[in-house]
Amino acid sequence: MFIRRYSVFFSLFLLLLSLGAVFAFLTSAKRSVTVEQCEKLGFPVLLIETDNNSPIKRKDKYVKASYSFGEFSGRCKIRGHGNSTWKTPLTQKKPYLLKLDEPRPLAGFPSSQKWILMANALDRSMLRNYYAEHLAHTVWDRMPWTPSSEFITLFVNGKYLGLYGLTEKIDITENRISFAGEGFLAEIDSHDGRPHSFRGIDGLDFHIRQPESSEENYVRWAEKILELEHILYSDDSIGHRRHFDEASFVDWYLLAEFSKNYDAKFYNSVFMTYDYGREKLFMGPAWDHDIAFGNTAKGSTGCAGGYTSLLSDSVWISHFHSFDPEENSTAAKDAEGFLINQDYWYNKLFGDDQFVRAVKERYWETRPALEESLVWLKAQADRLTEAAELNDSVWHIIGSSVWPRAPGYRTRKTYQSETDYLIQWCENRMHWLDTVFLE
Repeated sequence: MFIRRYSVFFSLFLLLLSLGAVFAFLTSAKRSVTVEQCEKLGFPVLLIETDNNSPIKRKDKYVKASYSFGEFSGRCKIRGHGNSTWKTPLTQKKPYLLKLDEPRPLAGFPSSQKWILMANALDRSMLRNYYAEHLAHTVWDRMPWTPSSEFITLFVNGKYLGLYGLTEKIDITENRISFAGEGFLAEIDSHDGRPHSFRGIDGLDFHIRQPESSEENYVRWAEKILELEHILYSDDSIGHRRHFDEASFVDWYLLAEFSKNYDAKFYNSVFMTYDYGREKLFMGPAWDHDIAFGNTAKGSTGCAGGYTSLLSDSVWISHFHSFDPEENSTAAKDAEGFLINQDYWYNKLFGDDQFVRAVKERYWETRPALEESLVWLKAQADRLTEAAELNDSVWHIIGSSVWPRAPGYRTRKTYQSETDYLIQWCENRMHWLDTVFLE
């Protein structure tokens, strides 16, 4: 009995010792990277010094700090940000929300107080969010507004935290989302505890994000979304055309379908705005592509929660003559098959011949720009290589089992192998979409 207890104690001691060694290594690695070393890599450096060196441990409480970024410096506050990326114990690299005391035009973007420091900790290429933004600005650009990002190096209290994306926050402000008169920002998001939440007619979890207003207005805005849902699902197959902005719905769809974004399957981070002045619902901004572009092990993701597809196989075949519904892969990891139009709103929209024609025509129109975007993506991968390798020397994400685990992740041991995988997946995805949209 004594020997058995000693063996258990000794095993536990070795485990604690190894964890301590890992922690010590990470701490020393972060301290050993200097600002001068990072500046030579060509990316701007953001320095954050919290008051009394206070750690940033919570999403619901700001820590007061000072910042320095190029020509700008001053006081700020910083707290945690995100959902899965903040909560997961599998990676210690965290995203943050930075709030400046005074609005500033950081990285050449329009002046604002609030900025997201995107960790990209679940994306071994660190390029998926950045590429999606590029597509929304240069290819499928008919959403009212889409955030922009620039890569920076982040230091907090003298410690190197790695390569981050300095990203515009989704906000109703003059330089971001704006309306001529009244309007609101809504989101479909499955996470619990969201304020001003309500359930749609198909069980979708909506909440009103902005603006801050009275409870009466929140109720009225929720009723507007429900009213539009009832119109979409009514017997009037074209009633939605009067209320849904077709251009933004088409472009949001093409970005979500090309990237095969699992969250965009009306699950998380699906944003929309309603403009009372134009009496239209607009899709976007596009957001959150960490587990898009093949960065997931997700298998079949067919109709959600018992929901039944509104469209028969014969309807799919009539729209896409080369498409075989029985062989259609809804796996988010695969570069073939549909995903976004398999249920909920887009399944209903694909029952409208005019909407399907609009999707095909827009894909045909933007196809040259999409192919050009892959050249841009390769150039960005080359530009990031040294900084990304330095980032990984601290966080050790490449080749690890950190979720999400895209197929073949164990065999990809270098940053280039990860970007090669991303680019190849996108090329394969584009060629598959060619077969159904360019018939």
